[in-house]
Amino acid sequence: MNNLTVVLITVMAIMSVVVWFDRRCLADLATTSEQDLRYFNRNTWALIIVLSFPIGPMMYLLYAKGPRRYS
Repeated sequence: MNNLTVVLITVMAIMSVVVWFDRRCLADLATTSEQDLRYFNRNTWALIIVLSFPIGPMMYLLYAKGPRRYS
């Protein structure tokens, strides 16, 4: 394998993880009721998740829902 092939496989693997993580967070956001969201509304959280990877999905997982999520 040459270097270009390795680079392309690496980029595809990273992009697959990015898309998977964003989709999981967006699916969770879609099933969360509006009352359970904190700080922002649903549309704002969706923009944060999509536009600011990897910080956005992590912020959503940490701050978007109330403390009873992990209880």
